[in-house]
Amino acid sequence: MSEEATVGELFELAIAAEKTAEKLYRGLGARFAHHEEVADFWRSYAAEEAGHAKWLKRLREGLDAGRLSAPADPVTLENARQVLQFSVENTLQEIENLEDAYQLANELENSETNAIFEFLITNFSSDEETQSFLRAQLRDHVARLMIDLPTQFKSVVVRRGIKASKP
Repeated sequence: MSEEATVGELFELAIAAEKTAEKLYRGLGARFAHHEEVADFWRSYAAEEAGHAKWLKRLREGLDAGRLSAPADPVTLENARQVLQFSVENTLQEIENLEDAYQLANELENSETNAIFEFLITNFSSDEETQSFLRAQLRDHVARLMIDLPTQFKSVVVRRGIKASKP
């Protein structure tokens, strides 16, 4: 990337970060395939991450060439680059049980990835209704981690007892 990266490049990084999160959640679904409800939970999270990437693509497509070629916010750009240093494969290998997966997801959902998504919504969506909708989607997505995990897996002790299959 150039010394002064553009808004277009920032969008590319943010879209790649959402796809990385999708890949991680698909991997968690595979690691817990022996518990169908848990696997379905992770697959639904993966689908939502794919949806986030699509929303960012739509948002980017709505910008004119002048805005896309403008310099990107350097702090947000650096955060996006850092997010992409994350290795899905290495991280999945470290998951031993459902509690590990749950804590990883909690960290991810409260990480820079969502802060970058929020930044892009705030600064590049001119439609208030769309901004509100996307913010609600993001809030609901983060909250689902605690709310939608199947009831029988809400206990830390139970989650520690659910072992991940080998990658």
